[in-house]
Amino acid sequence: MKMNRKQFLWLLSIILFFHFLFGCDRPKLTGVGSDKIDTSQDPVQTFYRSDEPIIREFKNGHFTITPVAEYKISGMVVGKETYSSDWEGKISPVDLAIVWGRLAEPEYDRFITYSQRNRWYFYKYKQESPFDNSYIISHSGNHHIIPANENIHEAIKTIKKKDEVILEGFLVNVKGTYKNQPVTWNTSLSRTDTGNGSCELFYVSKARIDTKVYE
Repeated sequence: MKMNRKQFLWLLSIILFFHFLFGCDRPKLTGVGSDKIDTSQDPVQTFYRSDEPIIREFKNGHFTITPVAEYKISGMVVGKETYSSDWEGKISPVDLAIVWGRLAEPEYDRFITYSQRNRWYFYKYKQESPFDNSYIISHSGNHHIIPANENIHEAIKTIKKKDEVILEGFLVNVKGTYKNQPVTWNTSLSRTDTGNGSCELFYVSKARIDTKVYE
């Protein structure tokens, strides 16, 4: 069956439409991990001093991102919130609540519930929970994610609750100006602190989600 020019152009437009619809905003895979993600261990943090801070500029804002520690976490995601308003949302568009150790084991899900709101992370545990407050605090955390690039950003968008992940990069401090006003945002460097300032401000340069690796 011959196809005339009009039919050809129509078919081509349909193909391009679906390519655009399903091909855009998808992260590009850069590797594959074959081993099972080990969520039993604590995050690894090592001191890091950078002579080359990272600069980010947005409308009405200029920010310097300074790494203060190398950081790698393997855990299970128990909460995800996205943000877009104000300067914090431009710097860090996603928060991930992540647990590790025994909290990442499926049989303990029924004892604890997790939630996030306004950059805060909350948990509630049942009276019969095998974990006390101290264990939950030291094996869970809210991470303000700063994607190193657009591919990492798109990969982070695909993360769902219960996904097992490995995230690598730096804990950072942010300093700058927004609408001509000075702003600062500092990371926590402890896994046992609570309250205001206890979240990790995490510049992610590599992400593994299940077996998929993105950089």
